[in-house]
Amino acid sequence: MIDDETEYEWEGTVRLQIEAVYALRSTLKYCLETWPGSPARPAEEQEFLFTMIELMNRLALEHSFYILDPESDHE
Repeated sequence: MIDDETEYEWEGTVRLQIEAVYALRSTLKYCLETWPGSPARPAEEQEFLFTMIELMNRLALEHSFYILDPESDHE
């Protein structure tokens, strides 16, 4: 059991195909476009959506560099 006063950090790993990254980014963008705003929803939720969209953009960019790298050993 975790004491409320104890600092607790947890990290997980998720493996996604690039198609899943694109689908998740699209879904996050839709959530942001239809987000009703504060005070109907917490303001932190909007910041979370921005952060996650940026993360999906970074993953897509990293994938592009990986695929385009002629010296990579991915085949």
